[in-house]
Amino acid sequence: MKQIEFTPNHIPKSTRIFNVLWGLGLIVLAAYAWFVGPITIPGKGNSSGLTYEGNALIIFSIAAVIGAINLFLTIVDHYDKRDNEYLYKNASKYCTCLAVVLVIVASVIQFVDNQPTTVIIGN
Repeated sequence: MKQIEFTPNHIPKSTRIFNVLWGLGLIVLAAYAWFVGPITIPGKGNSSGLTYEGNALIIFSIAAVIGAINLFLTIVDHYDKRDNEYLYKNASKYCTCLAVVLVIVASVIQFVDNQPTTVIIGN
């Protein structure tokens, strides 16, 4: 039986630099959210956007950190010469899914929290 020769991943330098900068940007965004407070994502047209605060802000910050970890995984994979690329691919898939789900959850929480209270008129 012929064995297949393993060739480690090669990630272009421009991609690695982009991932470092974008990952650091996400870490700075999460730190800003943690220490300073609300983050507003601008809207389009007449929309005022979405401002994350409270629990939604914490969940959004966690999603940003997980996104940064995902970007850094690509860089680590480039320098790891062992035959384990599938582990990095799986970790990247899980990080991506988790970060997207957390952003959606944070958006839903913020949307629900921004709803006006219901006025109940009773006897």
